[in-house]
Amino acid sequence: MRQIDLHAEIARLRQLGGDFENLHSEIRSLALTPGTDARQQLTSKVLATHELVQRAIERLDALDGSEYTAVPGSRPALELLASVVSAASFAACDLACALEANPLEGAPFPGPPGAPFPSSPADEAAVRTARHAEAVPAMAEHLANAAHQLDLAYTGCYYLASGITRDLKQHAEQNQATPAPKITDSQYAVLARLSVGGGTRYVISRYGVLKAIDKDRATVNVATLSALIKRGLVEVNTTTSLHQGQHLHATAEGHRALAQHKHTTAPAPAAAATPPATKQSPGHTR
Repeated sequence: MRQIDLHAEIARLRQLGGDFENLHSEIRSLALTPGTDARQQLTSKVLATHELVQRAIERLDALDGSEYTAVPGSRPALELLASVVSAASFAACDLACALEANPLEGAPFPGPPGAPFPSSPADEAAVRTARHAEAVPAMAEHLANAAHQLDLAYTGCYYLASGITRDLKQHAEQNQATPAPKITDSQYAVLARLSVGGGTRYVISRYGVLKAIDKDRATVNVATLSALIKRGLVEVNTTTSLHQGQHLHATAEGHRALAQHKHTTAPAPAAAATPPATKQSPGHTR
């Protein structure tokens, strides 16, 4: 489980939503005249949309697998973010379809062999007018579809930013009301090492002995690790075998236990006893 700055992610989602909204407004205000000018405008909008798709995917990649996944409500939020990626991709597709529908100028194929006369300029003008008339409603339909998808994308980003903020606040309040799991000093030492970069659990194939190391390849006590796994403070990636090595990381509960752990204070060493002074007899002289 990766540790990320969730408040920074919320700010990035708001910025992404604002950029989707701006692009939506630009698409709505496009007045295209079929031809080269329309191609240039549509090309820039296709590229801009693909850039926003990439940024939405980056936000999904950052949140998925992070500590946010331990927060109640994170699953529908991640599904919504995936739908933002989908909506933005459909918008890019519709803009590309508008680009395809846009008639471009160029010389047609020559007439069939033996044709007596080439096409006249009047014929060419008539064909051009017909092509433009056919293209205008097709392009307008694709632009409307793209604008609708961008509307879904920016609405989803704003909803996500507000929802994640609310989820984190509720989760924090719930954590404050629920005591963190208590751990021993030895468990704290292992958990602290695994909370930064994780670790690996594996077996030595020749002997079948279970071993564990942290990110610096320092040995981790297996008995302590097993106790932490059993209590849900450390999670194991079981998609790989023990012979390949299984990744370890501290869970959200593990981080709570670390944050609220109080080290056991060792008793202060007893002061050395001072023997009482020897009482001298009245008649003693030096």
